[in-house]
Amino acid sequence: MKHTVTIDARGLNCPQPVLLTKKTLENSDSDVFLVLVDNFVSMENVCRFLKSQGLEPKVLGEKDGQYEIQAHRSAPQNARDMSAAGPVTVSESSEESGLVIFVGSCFMGAGDNDLGVKLMRGFLRTLIDMSFTPWRMIFINSGVKLTSIDDEATEALGMLSEKGVEILSCGTCLQHYKVEDKLAVGRSTTMYEVIETLAKATKVISPD
Repeated sequence: MKHTVTIDARGLNCPQPVLLTKKTLENSDSDVFLVLVDNFVSMENVCRFLKSQGLEPKVLGEKDGQYEIQAHRSAPQNARDMSAAGPVTVSESSEESGLVIFVGSCFMGAGDNDLGVKLMRGFLRTLIDMSFTPWRMIFINSGVKLTSIDDEATEALGMLSEKGVEILSCGTCLQHYKVEDKLAVGRSTTMYEVIETLAKATKVISPD
């Protein structure tokens, strides 16, 4: 076993902790890595990325919001060989549609915000009964309120999730609106994964 490589990602904003970890893995032949981050969302995103790259992450401890993540290579090939896998492994069937719905606001349309909220909730409820199923739904900026503190929206999104739709909320946005601990459906994501998802999508719909 080679020496442990330490990756200090403290003080970095999304998606820099994941990108720094990815770069280090690609340029090191070590078997053991120690990643340092300073918030819960970065810890989740880095752990998820490490798993997708064939490593086995373990959170050694947390103190004052600081996390230490130890990861061991568990596959014979290195991360460079697996980089095409992307930050998250999804089932082949869920990715087949290639349709991504990008939600950048908790409102649908501009003008009256109360009306905008009603329209967005109606959009989500109607989507449940459509003949097609999106691959992923990405929520950015105030759109993350729909996955966290809007009970009507989270109920509809929960039903979509049960149909196999991946619900992704921007981790930085969750932190900005102070709702990361209120995320009710789906999981947090990084800008790295958002860009990869949009690049792979065959079609993107934005209802806002």
